[in-house]
Amino acid sequence: MSALPNKYVTVDYSTVGLSAILLEALQPNDTISSLWDRLSGDQRIRTFERFADAATLAFSGGLLILDGGVLRRTVPDLIS
Repeated sequence: MSALPNKYVTVDYSTVGLSAILLEALQPNDTISSLWDRLSGDQRIRTFERFADAATLAFSGGLLILDGGVLRRTVPDLIS
C-alpha cells in the first residue's frame, strides 16, 4: 500500500486518504473496535492492516488520541 497517492494509487486508497476517511467517520465514544466494525465493509479499507496503517498515521500526526479507550480527534498546534 502506498502512503501517498501517486500515478497508480488514488487518494482514497492511499494511507493518507484512508486516514482522512477514518477521521471523517469517527463518532463520539468510538473505540478502535467500533470504528473498525463500521468501516470494515468499505472497499477502500478492505483489511485490518490497512485500517491500522491509517490509524497509526493519524496517531503519529497528532490528529487522533486514545483517551481511556475512546478515540478523540485533536486539533494540532499550528505554527504561526
